[in-house]
Amino acid sequence: MTFHSIEQLGPPFVGVSELGLVIAQEKGLLVRNAEMKLLFFLQADCQQEIEGFGTFAMQTGDICVVPRNCRQLYRLNGAPDSARLHVLKLSLSLPALPAPGQPTKVKVRGNPETDLKAFCRHHFTEIRHLPLAQTAPMQEIMLAIRREAETHRPGIRHRVRALCTNLLVHVARRLHDTPDAAKPADAAGHGAVVNQTKEYLIRNFAKPLTLGEIAWHVRLSEEHLARVFRKVTGQTVFDYLRTIRLESAKTLLIDSNQPLTRIAAQTGFGSLSLFSRNFSQYVGVSASAYREQRAQGTRWT
Repeated sequence: MTFHSIEQLGPPFVGVSELGLVIAQEKGLLVRNAEMKLLFFLQADCQQEIEGFGTFAMQTGDICVVPRNCRQLYRLNGAPDSARLHVLKLSLSLPALPAPGQPTKVKVRGNPETDLKAFCRHHFTEIRHLPLAQTAPMQEIMLAIRREAETHRPGIRHRVRALCTNLLVHVARRLHDTPDAAKPADAAGHGAVVNQTKEYLIRNFAKPLTLGEIAWHVRLSEEHLARVFRKVTGQTVFDYLRTIRLESAKTLLIDSNQPLTRIAAQTGFGSLSLFSRNFSQYVGVSASAYREQRAQGTRWT
């Protein structure tokens, strides 16, 4: 199922799509990859086997870089709830590299720092699985892409192309990070504090969080955290948390038939009435109306 898709972004992009995939209980889901792509898993709890790479667990927040011809097989973890995947796919117009184990003869032409095609060829050469690698900046870029797809304002393709380029750079840098460098810095700077806070909220948004718990995690007083977060971002900690929760609710609304009470519980809202009120204020329509609108725009393949 394709929920959002923006194409004609210009080389090296084919387009960016938000997809829903359903894993068959017995056979799994086989994908024959013949393109260069990056996958950002917005909702996942399954096993994936990539030909020539191996088998590994997939979970929400993972990233897969798949630049080669290969077969990808998704299998259930056992629970029926793991049958659905929700993925943001960034497709590149560069031909996929030969299958794993076969010689690669492609030469990088151009300067990777000035030519985006050369940048992709230089940095995305092997299949990679990055567990829980989606950072707060990446999440904010993906949120901006979704908003562009939903609102379709003038200049959408110019804006989305810039966002996709930014996303490519974030992933390339993450590929070259050492394990220590990939962790949030412990520096005392306001930017580091805000990033640590965002990362914690992204990982734990489904829990009934308090400001005290969040502040303890980043080793600040509640008052100091609240002041710093608002100064850097222009919004409160709970404004940001509310956005994360409601965007996660959108994901569940458009690719599942779960009742609203369950979606409210899974996204950290204490009651259906609280969820419904916040969703209507944030989106402008009720959760049920949003689900119906997105269903009408869904393409089945």
